[in-house]
Amino acid sequence: MSDNILNDFFDIKEEKTIEFKELYGFTFVFMTSISSINEKISSAEIKPVGIIYTENEEYYFTPLDKVENTSEIIEEYVKNCPHT
Repeated sequence: MSDNILNDFFDIKEEKTIEFKELYGFTFVFMTSISSINEKISSAEIKPVGIIYTENEEYYFTPLDKVENTSEIIEEYVKNCPHT
């Protein structure tokens, strides 16, 4: 059964967000994924994906596992997080 047929019968939505939490001079990066069917949550996941830190006044991103969207994470960090 293809995804298009499933979407005709069910209202399926997937929402992914990138969140940052600063702790002890490090910024931890989390990917939150929420799937819903007919406006009811069917699954949710909060996954740590990496750490952002500064060294010699430069920012570095260290992934904790294989990360496909590194540039998206960096763009989101630069856009939303305060910098000194």
